[in-house]
Amino acid sequence: MTVLIIILLACSVVLFLLSFMQKGNSKQLESELEEIASQLMQENFELKKRVSTLENTMKIDADTVTPVRTSSKKLRDLRKKQIINLYTSGVTIEEIIVQSELSEEQVNEIIAEYVAH
Repeated sequence: MTVLIIILLACSVVLFLLSFMQKGNSKQLESELEEIASQLMQENFELKKRVSTLENTMKIDADTVTPVRTSSKKLRDLRKKQIINLYTSGVTIEEIIVQSELSEEQVNEIIAEYVAH
C-alpha cells in the first residue's frame, strides 16, 4: 500500500513539473500571434494606400464606402496592441491614424497610456 502511495506521489510531482513546462509554449504562441497580427495590420495599411490611390485615380469618393466597425473588447484590445506595436516599431502617428481609422485623440490616448505604464 505504501509503495502505491509513493508511486502516485512521484507521478503527481512529475505531472506538476510538466504543467509548468507547458505554460512556456503559450507565451511563445501569444507573441507569435501578436507579431502576425502586427504584420497583417501593416499589410492592411499598404492595401488601403493602394486602394486610396486607385480611388483617386478613378475619382471615386471614399466617403461612400463605409468600413464595418465592431465594438468587441477583444478586437479593441488587439487594435491597441497593434497600435503599440506600430508605435514601438517607428511608424509615425499620422500613419497609425490612417491605418487604424481611429481619431488622432484616440491614438494619442492609447500611446499615452502605453508610455505611462
